[in-house]
Formats: sequence, structure tokens, C-alpha cells
Amino acid sequence: MFKKILCAVDGSEHSLRSVEVASEMAEKFGATLTILTVAKPMKLSPKLKEFFQSESLMGEATYVLEPMTEGVLDEAKKRAKSRETVRVETVVLEGQPARTICDYIKRTKVDCAVIGSRGLGDLEAALLGSVSHKVTSLADCTVVVVK
Repeated sequence: MFKKILCAVDGSEHSLRSVEVASEMAEKFGATLTILTVAKPMKLSPKLKEFFQSESLMGEATYVLEPMTEGVLDEAKKRAKSRETVRVETVVLEGQPARTICDYIKRTKVDCAVIGSRGLGDLEAALLGSVSHKVTSLADCTVVVVK
């Protein structure tokens, strides 16, 4: 039924529980599991941007994001690897989470996306609507939301 399963994670407990559900589904269907995390682009004030450019530090933001995303992916992979027969891939993208997840789903022809019901950004969820709600509405595939 499903050959390509995507699990979007942000390090929250709900997203890490979604990895367990996604890996169980991948094992059941013999699917490949892709674990995706999305780093939001950093917005710099014009003065700070000018400083980073003058000091040749524009790439430094990447060094700050890498350890954070690696930690999230390491924990997610650990949970997914408990199912030894599951093929696991990891992807890190930069952008607005819901749109980036939906674009990835469309571009790679994902059959099913698994996502936690609540992420780390509760204030953003209250103001803008949650990532899981947006993905459920916009994705071109089946979406499973894990509580």
C-alpha cells in the first residue's frame, strides 16, 4: 500500500512518537522511511547582516543549525532503528516547515506522511495554525497525525 513514508520531526515528544508509528508502518508495508527535519531560515536585522558580511561570517548560521538538527535526527533515527528491517533515510531542509514538508512530499512522491500533532512552536501554532494542520490540508498524500 505505502512504499515511501515520510516522518517530519522537530524534536518534540509528539514528533518523536510519530517516528515510532512511521517505522512500524514502514516495517509492515516494506516501505522506505524518510525522516525529515526543517530548519527555519534565520532572519537577521540589516545591521547584523552587514556585520556578518563584513566579518565573512554569513556561513556561521549553518554551524549553529547543524548541531540542533543533528541532535533531532539522531534521536529520531535511534527510535526508527528499533525496527531493524526498516530502511531509513534522513533529510534536512531549510524553510517554513509546513510548506517545505508539502513541497518535499510532492517532489519525491511520498505515499504517506506521519507527523506529530503538536510541535515545539506552541505560540506559533496558536497564532498561525499548527504545522500538522497545514500539512494535513495541503499535502498530496495520506497524512497520519500522531498524538
